[in-house]
Amino acid sequence: MSFSREKLTNDLSQLVIEKRAFINNEFIETKNTFSKKSPIDNSLIDKISACHTEEIDLAVYSANKVYQARTWIDFSIEGKKSIFLKLAELMRKNIYELSLLDCYETGRSFKNYYEDSIPKAIEIVEWFTESIDKLIEEASPSNKDHLSLVQRVPIGVVACITPWNDPLVPALWKIIPALLAGNSVIIKPAEQSTFSILKIAQFLKEAGLPPGVFSVLPGPGDITGKALAYNSEVRGIFFTGSSEVGKKILKYAGESNMKRVGLECGGKSAFIISDKTNKLELAAKTLAKNIFYNQGQICSAPSRAFVHITLFQEFLSILTEEAYNFTPGHSLDYASNVSTLISFEAKERIEKMLKDNENDYERAIIVGDKNLTLNSLPPTILVNVNLKSPLYSEEIFGPVLVLNTFTYIDDAITLANDSEYGLAGSIWTDNLSEALSCSQRLEAGIVHINSYGEDDMSVPFGGFKQSGIGKDKSLHAFSEYTQLKTTWIKI
Repeated sequence: MSFSREKLTNDLSQLVIEKRAFINNEFIETKNTFSKKSPIDNSLIDKISACHTEEIDLAVYSANKVYQARTWIDFSIEGKKSIFLKLAELMRKNIYELSLLDCYETGRSFKNYYEDSIPKAIEIVEWFTESIDKLIEEASPSNKDHLSLVQRVPIGVVACITPWNDPLVPALWKIIPALLAGNSVIIKPAEQSTFSILKIAQFLKEAGLPPGVFSVLPGPGDITGKALAYNSEVRGIFFTGSSEVGKKILKYAGESNMKRVGLECGGKSAFIISDKTNKLELAAKTLAKNIFYNQGQICSAPSRAFVHITLFQEFLSILTEEAYNFTPGHSLDYASNVSTLISFEAKERIEKMLKDNENDYERAIIVGDKNLTLNSLPPTILVNVNLKSPLYSEEIFGPVLVLNTFTYIDDAITLANDSEYGLAGSIWTDNLSEALSCSQRLEAGIVHINSYGEDDMSVPFGGFKQSGIGKDKSLHAFSEYTQLKTTWIKI
């Protein structure tokens, strides 16, 4: 299915968009609001709730009250499954509207949301929901006179702070297992992307979630997010975003009540092309897709590539051709695989970073029109970048690839690991021993062999080093939002 730009534009203009905070199963007006501009056309988006002390205190009070009453903790598994399967059904029925909302706020291609992101978000809800009655607890026969039960119990009031680059997927990775585990959840979405999660709140209310169990508090990170991280009634805080902000959250949590912290932060992931591969064309296609998709605004994007020197020219030629498939277009043009950056400020920041460090690389290959009038940048490949350059070491969060050479595979592993990040990595080789050896030595939370980006809900996602603490996805996610409790029974 496809849609004309005229239809998408008209339907977007007709949307009635909820901009109020959601607390205790009601949308409420707040004293403070904020404005922003759509990255599609720089048009004003106004009067979005900005939650400050009054709203935060109300949400935390409501969440804690329902938690202490055990209303949600003791809710039957069948009842919980019914609510969340109804949520998935409502999302599926409204996939078009959800896609429009996220496209409007973030500028990311409508097609990306409609065909990829929102279907994944629905899958997340269904996967976690179907898992909840398959979690097994432990009974340990310590000796003939005793029996010990080891159970996973909820943490309490949990706050989630989520990013804008894919508004629903990382959010649902957190809030669905946290809710299913019995916690009360407060989410502070990124200022750049609030509307679709407010729609999820509406759906949860329709599906029968009790009051107080789920709240949405839009607002600035340095006010709303910081207050949640400091609040002593909040017992866990889970964040996806930059490593810089992740460190602040660790500090706030330590200075308040030592709340549980989970962080999924930045990346500068490595993509290694060994001389033992015969898959250059597939490798180039895979790399182009994963670094230039969504204008490179993906934390796990393989933004550093290392190619064996004997394959470098051939690989670069194929890669350059593949990059044309990710030339930016209009967000509401269904033919566009890629559209805008999150803001005009983001574009200026990346352009400045490239300009300030233009002597740090051998050459730049700019694929397509470098003078785009849209709020976007063309795919850019920087060849042989100085290892001390910020372009090599810092997360650019744009469609910019650093491409360097190596001679020995050990050197490639050393280069890949020479980073403060450790989110993902990839090795392309037809030699099984080399593949397994590289996987063991790469300091990354997920390593792809002859692939990149492929995964499913059954495996955990999260990084090493300054890429974060804890895991999203898979059954392991339930461990993030629960704590172990032992009951010792004398027989």
